[in-house]
Amino acid sequence: LSITQERGRHGCAMRLDFDFHGGGGFVVARKLFALSLPESYAFSFDIRGDGPSNILEFKLVDTANQNVWRWRKEAFELREEWQSIRTNSSDIEFAWGPLGGGIPRDIAAIELVIAAGSGGEGTVCFEDLRLEDTSYYLTPVVQASSALPGCAPLHVLDSSAATGWRSASTSEPQQLLIDFQRVREFGGLTIRW
Repeated sequence: LSITQERGRHGCAMRLDFDFHGGGGFVVARKLFALSLPESYAFSFDIRGDGPSNILEFKLVDTANQNVWRWRKEAFELREEWQSIRTNSSDIEFAWGPLGGGIPRDIAAIELVIAAGSGGEGTVCFEDLRLEDTSYYLTPVVQASSALPGCAPLHVLDSSAATGWRSASTSEPQQLLIDFQRVREFGGLTIRW
């Protein structure tokens, strides 16, 4: 692996020239980068290159240098024109380490990795690595077609069943609208009917 600098689309890009010499293996560009991650986030970067399709990995390494989380793309096709890659926190999975799982919080290093799929040799350039805090800080606006006294629609997101929303007893169809006020990612919705 040879790492150099070259002109990018917006400024300087990091250029990786790699050669697997007909075999397997991987090449890593590692940057020490102390960072506390928010609850929800997205990393993005621009990439271009020339060479065979191989595995592309974006890794986060903790402060103990023992636990690794990664986003991995098998058979990543390098293109001569710049393309943007965006990976959400939900796309980054625990890879290995003594923690045995969980989510990354305090990071000490970021790694960009090309691992041999088809192998060969090539060039890949990275530019404009960005971190976006996508955590949800707003309060949802909630409306319902009816509610029992003490069980207002605004309580629909309470974890307690005692304070949750309850519709009035009626034969009419009931509706509930939760407006998060912006597009957001969430892991799931549990309905206790």
